[in-house]
Amino acid sequence: MKAMEVFEKFFKTDSPLLIAHRGLSAVAPENTLSAFKYAIRSKADMIEVDIRLTKDGTPVIIHDAKVDRTTNGRGKVKNFYLWTLKELDAGSWFDLKYKGEKIPTLDETLKFINGKIPINIEIKTSTRKNEIAEKVLAIVFENGYEEKTLISSFDPRVLRRIKKLTDEIPTALLYHYPIYFNPIKTLKNLNAVALIHNFKFTTSNLVKKIHDAGFKIFVYTVNDPKDIRKMIDIGVDGIITDNVRLARNVLKLLH
Repeated sequence: MKAMEVFEKFFKTDSPLLIAHRGLSAVAPENTLSAFKYAIRSKADMIEVDIRLTKDGTPVIIHDAKVDRTTNGRGKVKNFYLWTLKELDAGSWFDLKYKGEKIPTLDETLKFINGKIPINIEIKTSTRKNEIAEKVLAIVFENGYEEKTLISSFDPRVLRRIKKLTDEIPTALLYHYPIYFNPIKTLKNLNAVALIHNFKFTTSNLVKKIHDAGFKIFVYTVNDPKDIRKMIDIGVDGIITDNVRLARNVLKLLH
């Protein structure tokens, strides 16, 4: 199945997808199995996760380059072997009831969500671009998740590498503010399916241009009800949020 066909299957209705940012990170520590569990329970349409490589080349789910903010450890993810990373507590910083929560690997995450929900895998920029792209794809295919995966990155080189390796998995370009580049030309050059854009700089005009060119547009990270309402009104295709439950309530009020 081609990437665009896979991507179109994510859309069940005309409403925007509600995407759980790092899982349901409003109620559980981000990028953990607990956050993914609550995202599924909240009936999110998709979860968004961040991927980095350990020193020994294992793709793990963590946003920051360093472990300091979300664990009891210190240092860069790339300097940890997996077994040492697994010794860290990734839950207590958020709430003591999550003490002992571990940083999950991508493989553990896909096995845990077990087909219940699609996943947007954001690959963080790395000097090991080819390695991380190849390993992420291998794990996705090994778990039979190729029809439930969207891969995104701020780094076009990562997306190009993904496309060289497979045409089965859709890709999306992340961007903060596309005033200095032509998003449509870039999306076409990358053979991507969507732009994922900072909601603060997303206008109805940009949404129309993206749609007219045949692409989708998602926005991040939208947590205030009035901002969620605005993004729905201007016609975005996906809303990345820390609180899917809140976003769902806003959507219900508008329909």
